[in-house]
Amino acid sequence: MSAATKKKYIHICIAVALFAIVALVLKPGNGLTDKGVLTVALFAATIWCWIFVGVDWPSLLVPGALVAMGVMPQTQMLAISFGNMCFAYVLATMLLNVALEDTGVIEKVATWFISRKICKGHPWIFLTLFFFSIVTLELFIDCVPITLIYLVMCDRICQMLGYEKGSKFGKTLVYAVLVLVIIPYGATPISHPGAVLMMGFLQAIDKPITAGQYMAVGVPFSYLAMVVVLLIVKFLIKPDFSKFDAYDPDEMAKDLKPLSTKGWVSVIVFLLVVLCWLSPDLFKGFAPGLAALGSQLSFVAPPIIGVAVLSIIHFDDKPVINVAKDLYRIPLPTLIFIVGIQAFANTLTNEATGVSVWLGNIFAPFAATIPASAVIWITLLMTIVMTQFLSNIVVLNLIWAAFMPVFVALNAAGGNYNIAAWGVVMVLIANVAYMFPSASVCSPMCFTSGYLEVSDGVKYGLPSVVILYLVGAILCYPFASMIM
Repeated sequence: MSAATKKKYIHICIAVALFAIVALVLKPGNGLTDKGVLTVALFAATIWCWIFVGVDWPSLLVPGALVAMGVMPQTQMLAISFGNMCFAYVLATMLLNVALEDTGVIEKVATWFISRKICKGHPWIFLTLFFFSIVTLELFIDCVPITLIYLVMCDRICQMLGYEKGSKFGKTLVYAVLVLVIIPYGATPISHPGAVLMMGFLQAIDKPITAGQYMAVGVPFSYLAMVVVLLIVKFLIKPDFSKFDAYDPDEMAKDLKPLSTKGWVSVIVFLLVVLCWLSPDLFKGFAPGLAALGSQLSFVAPPIIGVAVLSIIHFDDKPVINVAKDLYRIPLPTLIFIVGIQAFANTLTNEATGVSVWLGNIFAPFAATIPASAVIWITLLMTIVMTQFLSNIVVLNLIWAAFMPVFVALNAAGGNYNIAAWGVVMVLIANVAYMFPSASVCSPMCFTSGYLEVSDGVKYGLPSVVILYLVGAILCYPFASMIM
């Protein structure tokens, strides 16, 4: 047995022991039921597995274990886990992303920004457009393909200009990829699981928000992050531009073929899907019928219909999306992870378990003794610290499960906490995750590129983490409270 397998078994044993200890020590009461005790015990054990074992089979085990323990009936559990709208939504949007990647749309857009003639001889204009292109694409696309495409692009640019791996210029480019790919990953609900999960959480407690409301906060935050990264580059990294005069925008674009008809079809279908998502906000003032249709379509129908359309349309006897084959190209562990997250999210807030009431009874008295803003600041601080070490979705689920009941209890006692605004800002803060390789799925790719060291994640990442935490707490939460 290998050392890795032994280590995995040790962590599984720890998780089992953790389940047993919590189940035996924790007693029903103060709102918590017998089913709630089992749910909390399983939650603790699963969190351990998510951190040290993996997010795939432990997430798949969650709904089965909750049914087996009698916490929730099978039909109800399937409806809130596999049948939850997040599962279908993420599956369909990932398939749409595959079409954009295969047809060269992502690479075409990325290259277009940095192949403008104004970039020649102007390194700061080049960097601004390079950073802007990352943020703009990531607002709509999954983070993994964006990271892979941009790391290849970084390597090509450095080789073209003669910059070695480890140079400050190469470090600048990859640092921008590290930071600016993951931050917009929480800025819109388009192809981004964390944002969709939060919208689902809010809907479950009767505080739904629209995609337009979410993006009104997330999009400005992402471009503010771009400005912060530019400042970090200018005053901390201080890249060497001595070789930049050799940069030729035409050279970058020479091998780029015009977008094919297949690519244009993919873009049009994707944009129509996005338009459906935004239509309740875009059309409510002058075309209420279209706004109502968009609300009726909701979030899941547009991408599913989009996948169907691209599966029907053929070029050279091949569909734009081949669902049977392309299913194997999407990160299935992410889908399974969503199953586990949703199973817990709905069970922890279920009256049968009493977990939310119990947590509210524990934390609300303490929270009531400190200023309202302090509670927001503390929870966001916990989020941004934890997300540097753990999966952002794990952190999101933990903080939501622990403190959402507290805000509900405080509001019932006369408080004025905007749970929707807090939830959205928490997703943004949870995606300020890049100081260590474990912070996000894209971090290891950047730290093993040869251009960026793990120590750079702390050296250049910490200042931006502090600044963006303050931006989230001081600017984004009050602004979100105004529109939600």
